[in-house]
Amino acid sequence: MKDLFLSLAVGLPLAFSAAVAAAAEPALPHFDKAHTAVVITDPQNDFLAENGKLYGLLADNLKELGTIKNIETLMATAKSSGVALAVDPLVYNALDVDWSQAGALQRQLLDMKALQRVSLNNPEGFEGSGADFYEPYKTYIYDGKTIVVAPHKMYGPESNDLIYQLRARGIDTVVLGGMVANLCVDSHMRALMENGFKVYVVKDAVAAPGADAYNAALVNYGMIANGVLTTKDAVDALRN
Repeated sequence: MKDLFLSLAVGLPLAFSAAVAAAAEPALPHFDKAHTAVVITDPQNDFLAENGKLYGLLADNLKELGTIKNIETLMATAKSSGVALAVDPLVYNALDVDWSQAGALQRQLLDMKALQRVSLNNPEGFEGSGADFYEPYKTYIYDGKTIVVAPHKMYGPESNDLIYQLRARGIDTVVLGGMVANLCVDSHMRALMENGFKVYVVKDAVAAPGADAYNAALVNYGMIANGVLTTKDAVDALRN
């Protein structure tokens, strides 16, 4: 009998804890497809191609998370489920190097000519460049239906037309992924939230320059966004 009481004394709290944990597990969000968009920041060669100027900083995190494939999965799911897809690139042109108030990282990007093209209206040298879209994604981006917004220049969409393009289409919910987790993705999450959108960040469809930067981004996502999903979660929710 004593053994039975001991067993119950140990087992009940453990069972209760497990039940509480299961109950606390968030349900998948329900997305109204007509008002939802998958938004991918900076799906470009300098971040994602092995010869990209910034790839080496992200390579470990990209491989650990399976980011490149996960971003493609989100794009393909948006197309197959009838959800809008928007891409928001970071592009500099030859005249941008003269900026006098560039931040520390921005100054480095300008000096190393990362994500740079001659000008937005000059196709010379753009195809296959670091600023160009990552080749495996072009089939989704150039299908005539994807929203390709004007490039942003810092980290968030305040300097481009992303928010207008989403609002003009009645979008109120964003499933967010892309580059770089603690910079442009974080800044887009904040700006979209400040502008009244629901934002769900896909934590394995991003990448950062190292574990510390990635974990810092996750903390912010968890505190600010409406939800933090895996690619599998996002796909399941978008297909329902």
